[in-house]
Amino acid sequence: MRIPEEKIAEIREATDIVDVISQHVTLKKRGKSLIGLCPFHTEKTPSFSVDPVRGFYHCFGCGAGGNVFTFVMQMEKVSFPEALRSLAEKAGIALPAYRQDDEAIKETEAQYHANDFAAIFFQKCLTETEEGNKALNYFLGRKFIRKIIEDFKIGYAPDSWDGLLKEGQQASIRPEILKQAGLVIPRKEGEGYYDRFRGRLMFPIFNPSGRIVGFGGRTLKKEEKGPKYLNSPETMIYQKSRLLYGLFQSKSGIRREDRAILVEGYTDLMRLHQCGLDYGVATSGTALTEDQAKLLYRYTKHITLVFDGDSAGFTAALRGMDILLSAGLHVEIAPLLEGTDPDTFLRDQGVEAMEGLLKSTLNLVDFRLNQLQKSGKLTTPRDKAAAARTILDTISKVQDPLERNLMIKDLSEKVGVKESLLVRQIRRTRKGVHEDVQEMEKTISSAREIAEQNLLKLLLENGENWRNKIFLFVNPVHFRKKEARILIDTLYESYLQNRASDSKILIDRFNENPHITKYLSKLLAEPIHEDVDRSQLGYDCLLTLRQEEIHEKIRQVQDKIRSAKSKNEDDLEYRKTYMNLKSELTQMKKEMNLAWKKNVEI
Repeated sequence: MRIPEEKIAEIREATDIVDVISQHVTLKKRGKSLIGLCPFHTEKTPSFSVDPVRGFYHCFGCGAGGNVFTFVMQMEKVSFPEALRSLAEKAGIALPAYRQDDEAIKETEAQYHANDFAAIFFQKCLTETEEGNKALNYFLGRKFIRKIIEDFKIGYAPDSWDGLLKEGQQASIRPEILKQAGLVIPRKEGEGYYDRFRGRLMFPIFNPSGRIVGFGGRTLKKEEKGPKYLNSPETMIYQKSRLLYGLFQSKSGIRREDRAILVEGYTDLMRLHQCGLDYGVATSGTALTEDQAKLLYRYTKHITLVFDGDSAGFTAALRGMDILLSAGLHVEIAPLLEGTDPDTFLRDQGVEAMEGLLKSTLNLVDFRLNQLQKSGKLTTPRDKAAAARTILDTISKVQDPLERNLMIKDLSEKVGVKESLLVRQIRRTRKGVHEDVQEMEKTISSAREIAEQNLLKLLLENGENWRNKIFLFVNPVHFRKKEARILIDTLYESYLQNRASDSKILIDRFNENPHITKYLSKLLAEPIHEDVDRSQLGYDCLLTLRQEEIHEKIRQVQDKIRSAKSKNEDDLEYRKTYMNLKSELTQMKKEMNLAWKKNVEI
């Protein structure tokens, strides 16, 4: 690790893991730990545990685990150095510059820097140039206040081929970096680049931690041949299918309300905030994706769709509804009149009208039935049967069985089809669909794996006390499971070098290895019970690992004896070897028992 371990430890100790996780998970006290719903998978019964004293978390449902750095990495989809720097900034701790050979980190940070620079440049163009003032007046003319424009860092890209390019070069930002960030495009003929965004209102796109990762640009020219909206291309730091516009600005409001309003456009979202409805997010005019639905699930389980009142808007609502339901979210719809969007609705009718709309939402059954009725597709028995099948297809995606059954009952009453028929139909629909439930039975670990786990738990619980005793009898070669072998290797190395190595240091060391952090957090989350005799447990586990070698040799000899008998061959030598191994096993147990009593108080 290029950043010194003592600096990592300083950041970890200065950061409260409960404060960080509480921004994403509602935690409740249970004994010495805190529990909540896991943000990394869909669940209804809390299985996500946080240990504030030892500074780690573990989910007993999906196995996710680690420390505060790991959590930020998993939650915000960033690298370890990015998580480290983010937490260091919040703790007011200065970090050394990255080494020159760390190209991946340099490229990522360079893209962030380029986007920050571009955002400032666009903001200045909006407020400090004559051309930009025309764009600013467009916003002000639509009754947006300056504070909202500033909060969302709205800007303007000048209508020139290389305005940003030249400004970047003057600030020593290489064109190649601007290209990697998606801000400039190579010329088709000759060398050089030109600006991607020209003559457009600029909407910076933030990731959940508040860093600018890309832009959306809206043209103000009616005669413009290109697209009305132009987005940044996919980059190392920007994947539009995994982000939602406004989530950074809205996540506190979403947690407070335990609800999110989902709209389509940038200005829809900004209007919600201006009207005090600070718990909305926008899909930025693109189709909702599964990753975006999972992202929403981290913050709330209740979504209200408020889409444009036209056929395209309703189609988007239907498509989005299925994706949200499949992610385990509860969905309601607040349909707008045709030709209306949330921005114009709020501007023309005010926040009270929107609040009234949000209080009179439709569930998915009523919404689909209303749409079919308007299109004249609910008049005949055949129409109703077709409608029932269509709506059942959507209901089948509801993850909560109780909610699903109530919807079936509701549909039965409204279309006049027997509930039992609908139940049979939906069973056919859901046949083969994976139910996201926890397994009732867990895989039983072998005796060896249990022994390895318990020895690691003793070392993690009180390494200074146990490592001299444990490593007297075993070393890393006695451990078979890959994760256990890696951990014991590290602990053994520290033992040989007489260095301390507790659980916090181990998690720091393996932050970028999710398999190890998951295994380690599980060991920490399932400590040895207080009533267990640790001395006896240690001996039993050591004996299991040591005698396994001899047991394996005995099994091999037994196979040879059986093979010799089946072929009517002499098996005398094999039987002698067998007896010698049995004697060796007895002697090894005796010597281990004496040595253990000598070194450990029993």
